[in-house]
Amino acid sequence: MSHEVPPRSSGSDRDGGTDVSWPVRAMAPGTRVTVVQDPSWAGPWQAEFRGVIDDFQPPEPVGHAMAHSGELSYWVVFDGPEYDSDGCGPYCKAQIWDRYLKPVTPLKG
Repeated sequence: MSHEVPPRSSGSDRDGGTDVSWPVRAMAPGTRVTVVQDPSWAGPWQAEFRGVIDDFQPPEPVGHAMAHSGELSYWVVFDGPEYDSDGCGPYCKAQIWDRYLKPVTPLKG
């Protein structure tokens, strides 16, 4: 997980740069999600909260030794300011591994 906004120098941005496709099996931009804590430790966030998948950049594979095979990271805009498990923040947006994202099922009615 990263809290930093990457530089947009790759030419792959949505502002007229190279067209980058959204991964086929990825959650779509605008999907409401709950950001959850890991059951094995008190993180990566202090609490569970809601947000929405942002279209800032397409999801990308997580390049970390602890990543699951095929795991993606998404840019998520939070409903309100949040603090990470180290007490840093507040953050209003972050790149989050998909294992910490649960789609919110809309209420029927």
